[in-house]
This record gives sequence, C-alpha cells and structure tokens, in this order.
Amino acid sequence: MKIWIKLLVGSIIGIVLGALLPAVGDSMDVVGYLSRLFVQIGRYVVFPLTFFGLLIGTYELKREKKLGGVYARLVVYLLVSTVLLILIGIGTLLAFSPERIPIIVEQETPFRLPGIRETLLALFPENLFQALVGSGSFLLPVAFMAVLVGVNLNFDLHVTSPVVQLADSLSRIFYHLNSLLSELFGFAMVVIAAAFLMNVRQGELVLFRQILVILAIDCAVIIFAVYPALLYFLGERENPYKWLYAAIAPALVGFFSGDAYLSITMLVKHGRENLGVPRRVGSAAYPLFAIFGRAGTALVASASFLLILKSYSSLEISFLQVLWTVGFTLFVSLALGSVPGMGAYVALASLCGLFGRGLQEGYLILRPIAPLLISFGVLLDVLTSGFVAMLVARKVNVWDAVESREFV
Repeated sequence: MKIWIKLLVGSIIGIVLGALLPAVGDSMDVVGYLSRLFVQIGRYVVFPLTFFGLLIGTYELKREKKLGGVYARLVVYLLVSTVLLILIGIGTLLAFSPERIPIIVEQETPFRLPGIRETLLALFPENLFQALVGSGSFLLPVAFMAVLVGVNLNFDLHVTSPVVQLADSLSRIFYHLNSLLSELFGFAMVVIAAAFLMNVRQGELVLFRQILVILAIDCAVIIFAVYPALLYFLGERENPYKWLYAAIAPALVGFFSGDAYLSITMLVKHGRENLGVPRRVGSAAYPLFAIFGRAGTALVASASFLLILKSYSSLEISFLQVLWTVGFTLFVSLALGSVPGMGAYVALASLCGLFGRGLQEGYLILRPIAPLLISFGVLLDVLTSGFVAMLVARKVNVWDAVESREFV
C-alpha cells in the first residue's frame, strides 16, 4: 500500500475519533500527549538525516561545480515564492473584505523570536560540537555546520575520501531509517489528526468563518492553479498536476501536525522517490525552506494581520500599511526557523508587536483558530518546498523523471 494511502486512512480515522471524543479533560490530555509523542518520534531522525545528507550533498554539488547555481536558485525562488504568497494573501483579504472580529481583551505571555545576536551565537557556539547537540527546535546550526564541512571535503581526496564514504554511508542509513518511520507513520496520523480536530473544536469557529474561507480559497488557488500554471509555463507540458499527486503524503503530515521539521522526513522520502529530486538538491532545499522559506506561513500571517488591523480600526487599510505588512511579513518569515510548530501564530504575534500602536496583543483575537492558521501555513510551506526543489533539480539538469505508478 502506498504511503499516502496509509496516511490518508490514518487521518480519516483520526478525524472520526477526534469528533467522537470530548475535547476537554482527560481525553484531551491523553490525546494531546500522544500526538506530541508521535510528532517527536517522527522527528527522531530529522537532525542526523539533515546533517549527513546536507554534508554529502554539498560535497557532491561542489565536485560537480553546481554548488553556487543550486544555492542561488534556491535563495531566489525562496524570496520570490514568499513575496508572491504574501501578495496573494493580502490581495484576497482586501478583495473579499471580511467583517471585523470582536476584540477580545486577554493576557498572554508574548512570543519572542531570536534576534540576530542570538542567532549568531547559536551558529558559532563556544564549542563547535554544541551545534550538533543543541535545541531540537532549531535546525540552522546543524545545517550550517553540514555545509561548512561539506565545502571543505575537496581539498585533498586522499585525506577526505574516508570521511566522504562515512558520511555517505550514514546518510543512506538514516535515509532508510526515515523510510521505515514514513511507512509506519499512518498509525501515528490517527492520533495526530484526532488531536488536531479536538484542538479545533475548542474554538468558536463561527466568528472566524470568513477568514477561514478566504485562507481555504488561497490554498486551493495556489495548489491547483498558481503552481501548476508556473510548472506548465516552465516546461511541464504533459501533466502539471503530477507533482501534486507526488506530494500528497508530505502535505497531509504538514497540515495535521503543523510542524515544519516533521514534514522534512516526508519530503526527503517523497522528494527523492516521487518528485525525482536527487539528494544533492533535496538535502539543501528542504532544510533551507523549513528554516527560512515559510511562504505559506507568511501568507497566513499577512492576511490575518490585516484582518486584526481592520478589526482594531474604523478606518480603511491604507497603502502604506499594506507595504509595511509586505515588508515586515517577509522579514518575520525569515526568522521562524526556531518555531517549527507554531509558525503562523508566532509570526502574527511578532507582526502585532512590531506594529505597536495598541496592537501588541491583537493576535489574541485569533487564538481560537490558531491551530487552523498554523496548519494552513505549513501545508503551503511543505508544498512550496517540494515544488521549488523539483524546479531547481530540473533547471540544473539533475532531475530524474518518475512514473506515477512507481510512486511510494
């Protein structure tokens, strides 16, 4: 049975279970704990998988003299996709003009993203090996060290070839371990989907139906129209929807878990065996987009922020406020690498804090739908990552076409 079918069946069972169980008390505590446990099990190999895959992938790209081209394309596509999705989110919000949401006066500990100084200290700890044993919520130090080592494996192959062989072997070992977890993750999806629905049921969704409909429309337009159209005009003239079928499993995991790092495990598996993205491209693309390329999260945060701004003011949203939202949402989206599981909500809180003017706690009015905001964002993040990885692999001529019947 294909992995996406296992995940879909597990998700359906989980939704039914989440609809039947009470969303309070012991049931909520038990299901919530088990969901967190399975997410951590799914992320069990993410850091070593990323480190050894990126290390050997960087070495291979440099040996083929494609390192600069691949990374340049990834960065350009990352920025373009983020800006594009922000503009789509803002455009649909302004076009549909949802009703204001009643202001809720609550208190909550504000979120704080790490600044440049904290990020630099994490990248360059006092002991280099601390980068390998740091927090499980920040992938950047591990990825940075992998690239640093990878680009330094070509100076003398007589000296470095044993390290290359060891890194290659470990990369393949963790890939196979990740494949095993991917095959079995359908069972975990039962609990993860149940916990997701139970969290959603705790909120009063009627007040937020308009913004949720707008975000759902955004997702549908991007997934079924924007990306296939881009793929068609960039060369895929036969079936521009084939890539979407190949990415069903990562999309399901991303949506129900809301965790960008967990989604890497499915992207690595399906990117190679469905999308035809080789390790030397995928090992760079997936961590880079999980750390910096949160285009879907940026879309959700920008649209939600303008709705909050509209709810707090009787005036129409001005052009300067739209420009501010575009610029600062892009800036905030690049700093979400340390919050793989709450991206959209933390981004929204950061935008409110940066804007000020009495809006510092404005994000609280959308707290009842925070799980849905996070899930919409990660869904688009994951699909954008897989889409861009495939585009880059095609552009640098390392893409391997895979027939649909061979998908895992």
